[in-house]
Amino acid sequence: MDYHKVKIVCVEAAPMVLPGFDPELVKYAVAQLEKKGVEFRIGTAIKEATPEGIIVAKGEEEVEEIKAGTVIWAAGVRGNSVIEKSGIEAMRGRVKVQPDLRLPGSEDVFIVGDCSLIINEEINRPYPPTAQIAMQQGEVCARNIAALVHGKAELETFTPDIKGTVCSLGEDDAIGVAFGKKMVGTKASFMKKMIDNRALYMIGGPSLVLKKGKFNVL
Repeated sequence: MDYHKVKIVCVEAAPMVLPGFDPELVKYAVAQLEKKGVEFRIGTAIKEATPEGIIVAKGEEEVEEIKAGTVIWAAGVRGNSVIEKSGIEAMRGRVKVQPDLRLPGSEDVFIVGDCSLIINEEINRPYPPTAQIAMQQGEVCARNIAALVHGKAELETFTPDIKGTVCSLGEDDAIGVAFGKKMVGTKASFMKKMIDNRALYMIGGPSLVLKKGKFNVL
């Protein structure tokens, strides 16, 4: 589809988009997307979604209607509903787990992935629920379960190893930080595709990479 025939409006209630990324990278991302015709409404809260589009706040008392044929809601990650239905204390379906990934007060219940909440002590905020962290949690959780099965008392503490974060801006553009270095453009896009291919390999091996991998890296 010719993107010149499509109008995209990104409405964000927060004071900036892409929270968690370096401001310099955010500035690049916004500029690149605006070149493609994306319109940003920053610091704008959505009041209501209607069959015709959305209603957004405009000032303290006024509202504005934005007509849209398609509305995509991307308001953050929520843990699986089974967590809240089970009666476990949680915040948006996410449980603040112990350092060994166990449910507080439980000896044999582990919670990982989007349902777990781990605090980054350096900034006193939760780590983002990313695939990178979830896959690392899975490995630690497996070793800890094996330790329990073999009667070991001490379990491994989970410490996220953040190798980098990359955000795609389209087919051949992206922003990211890898191994402490900021990247934009084709370099970041290449890194994003390699990360995606690696994740596919870890899930399903070479066959899944060949089936769903991203090979248009140049």
